[in-house]
Amino acid sequence: MATEEGSLISLDSFESLEVSSTQTSRKNTSSIHQYCRTPSKDEPERDNQNRKLYYCSLCTYSASSTTNIRYHLHSKHQIESDKAIPRTKATAASQLQDLWKQASADNQSNELNSLILKSILNKQVLDQALINLIVVRNLPFRIVEWPEFHAFCQALNPESVSYVTTAHSAVSTLIQNSFQLQKDIVRKKVQSALTDIHLSVDIWTSPNNHLLLAICAHFVNSQEQRRKALLALRTVANHSGEEQWNVILPVLQDYGIVRKLGTIIADNSTTNDTLCRTISQYLSDNENITWDSSYQRIRCQGHTINLIVQAFLFNKAQLEKIESYDKENTLENELDKQAETEREEAFRTMGILGKLHNIVAHSRSSANRTKEFVSLADRRIPLDNSTRWNSWYQMLSTALDKESAIDEYVKANFKSLEKDHLSPQD
Repeated sequence: MATEEGSLISLDSFESLEVSSTQTSRKNTSSIHQYCRTPSKDEPERDNQNRKLYYCSLCTYSASSTTNIRYHLHSKHQIESDKAIPRTKATAASQLQDLWKQASADNQSNELNSLILKSILNKQVLDQALINLIVVRNLPFRIVEWPEFHAFCQALNPESVSYVTTAHSAVSTLIQNSFQLQKDIVRKKVQSALTDIHLSVDIWTSPNNHLLLAICAHFVNSQEQRRKALLALRTVANHSGEEQWNVILPVLQDYGIVRKLGTIIADNSTTNDTLCRTISQYLSDNENITWDSSYQRIRCQGHTINLIVQAFLFNKAQLEKIESYDKENTLENELDKQAETEREEAFRTMGILGKLHNIVAHSRSSANRTKEFVSLADRRIPLDNSTRWNSWYQMLSTALDKESAIDEYVKANFKSLEKDHLSPQD
């Protein structure tokens, strides 16, 4: 393998890299002390901030850090002083040594061809592969501080010791740089598109209860190929059309495509009607562009089919009553106890399907209830809604599969679910 300065080290030399976890003395972790001397009688031992001073043995230069001394030796005396080996890499080297001993105890004297091993390493490729691994697999940034990780890398190529970072803070920088590079590529593609940039937008709640707005672009590129790209995934304060536009506009400005905006594809929520009207007003006032909020608003076909199915299953009065409660919920007004009871009654008038809805909603209304239900069914049951395609089908299909678990849950919570109890005939 090689140090950061490129000197060759055989596998037999790994023992010299071991660093005790109890070592705290700078004398044992820095090689520059051989070039330092003790101060003379007229020279202070510490600076104004009470830091120890190091004196160059070849001149009168002094500094309070070994890094400055190392730079001085290099620039003034052309002396290269090896940096201390990071503890992570030293521990990894020790572990790798043990692995090599286990794998080939009689071949320890074989030296690796360092130049050949180095020639196949590419720092840029390694960095990109590392951040792909961390981001895609959702690994902690501190993986680069695990000696076992570095032992694995060095088992593949011993020369990787000086190519893979040991600082988790460097991972964040690598990810940011990679993101900006990929973002610039997408920016150039959408700006050179042959068509307008059509957006599909949607909001959902993440597992950690953040509202996320996804903004996807659809266009034909300069090679006349249909393409799509995720432009942004941003948090949004609420579902209102105005708030969505406050998030979308900076994204369009960042990509330089405000004047290339085509259609908006979204579900049939009335908040998306508000979004389109807000877009139309902004483009008219600020860009002198006529953008028809009705013509350029493409509704979700899946949602339309879902509405047809609901109209088939339930009567108009029932749907309108439920929709009024959904609107209150959309506007983020918490329903009080009386309103919640009325909502449950409204669903109950729908018959069997409404009672099932109340049971599922009950099982998802608190962490303890969800935990109780999952312990019986090994999963949650999807809850229907007015916009999600196939939401009623998914709820019914899963409920039929978990019939016995639902029955047990209702019996365990019979006091609050008595009116929604489902019979075998149901």
